[in-house]
Amino acid sequence: MPLIENSQLYNNSFTRNFGIITSEEQAKLRNARVTVVGAGGVGGITLIQLARMGVGKLHVIDQDSFEESNLNRQMLSFVSKINSPKAEVAKEILHDINPELEVKVTREFVTEENARDLLGDTDVIVDATDNLVARVIIHRTAADMGIPSIWIAVTPPFRGGVMCMTPDSMPYEVAMRHPSYQQPLTPEMRKKINQIKDERAKYSVSQGALPEWADAYVKGEAPWAVLAPVANIVGVLASFEAFKLIIQRPDLLPAVAPNLVKVNLASVQMVQVETPAEGSWDNTLL
Repeated sequence: MPLIENSQLYNNSFTRNFGIITSEEQAKLRNARVTVVGAGGVGGITLIQLARMGVGKLHVIDQDSFEESNLNRQMLSFVSKINSPKAEVAKEILHDINPELEVKVTREFVTEENARDLLGDTDVIVDATDNLVARVIIHRTAADMGIPSIWIAVTPPFRGGVMCMTPDSMPYEVAMRHPSYQQPLTPEMRKKINQIKDERAKYSVSQGALPEWADAYVKGEAPWAVLAPVANIVGVLASFEAFKLIIQRPDLLPAVAPNLVKVNLASVQMVQVETPAEGSWDNTLL
């Protein structure tokens, strides 16, 4: 391809956005800063979608490297990238989509000690990690700093969810009925948080997941089961929630907690926004 000056390439790349969004909204995307924690199944497709919408600055946080088991669903994974750091591969691919894009890479886990440093200086945080304790830290820190954050879930067999938290919304731990709300993350509390995912695995059997898988997962003998279409649809939805938070169009509101974008590809209504009848969600059932 002939060399094209980056600003001209940017303008040419996003001409088909117009007619759906205005030039002012495209400028908001170009100036936006989004942090995505996790560059795997959901995080990878979220990053790709944000880059293809024209978001100007992305911060990718992921300490892991690609392995064979990622190939079934993670859109940044390729055989040629096995053993390569996920965040570095993300930067390479995102720059190939938009050379003007500013990509910051952090190869660390988010902890209570580093969360404020890693998650600051951004407009939106997307929680695409699969660690429930890290999720609590991410959303607590986002709320404390007044930054909107997006929660995602992918659950066997074909379920998932996306929810936004804002400085004015119901806190993440309240929306999900976590026992940790306003409590220190002691080793015992961390154990209780992690047990939520075991209970989700058990409940998933009633939704069509294989009983032998759930039993093996709870015993620590099997990984979380994820099918590509579910992970990628959830990531696409997360990117669209970030889009809504960035452009702030009055008639295009994000699904703010406790409202939930609920995904079940086995249902006739595969994607719908729901409000919990009891005011909050039982995370073991999502």
